[in-house]
Amino acid sequence: PVPSYLVALAVGDLKCSTIGPRSRVYAEPCTLASAAKEFQGVTEKYLAAGEQLFGPYRWERYDLLVMPPCFPFGGMENPRLTFVTPCLITGDGALGDVVAHEIAHSWYSWYLHFLLLSYDYLV
Repeated sequence: PVPSYLVALAVGDLKCSTIGPRSRVYAEPCTLASAAKEFQGVTEKYLAAGEQLFGPYRWERYDLLVMPPCFPFGGMENPRLTFVTPCLITGDGALGDVVAHEIAHSWYSWYLHFLLLSYDYLV
């Protein structure tokens, strides 16, 4: 189950494209093709690396939502869906490490948070 304070909700003119066996990217139609090309295989690569280091990915899916250009952050993670800025779409995958950072929260923010509440300050 996903804790209620970690639920992501998005509304808009959104389309999606599959970018990995357990990942999709959502974006406005004018951005979808470039976003799909940018993130193709990226999420699975980092999910597999995380699983190798820290154990199974517990949230089943990991999707990305490309926000409008006014989104002021690189990314904002939630279980199953991460909001990312369109500034990550460079055409060469150069900023894929932002996705790696957001995926890392899948183990070290949400999961451990509930196991180790006395270490809350680390999250």
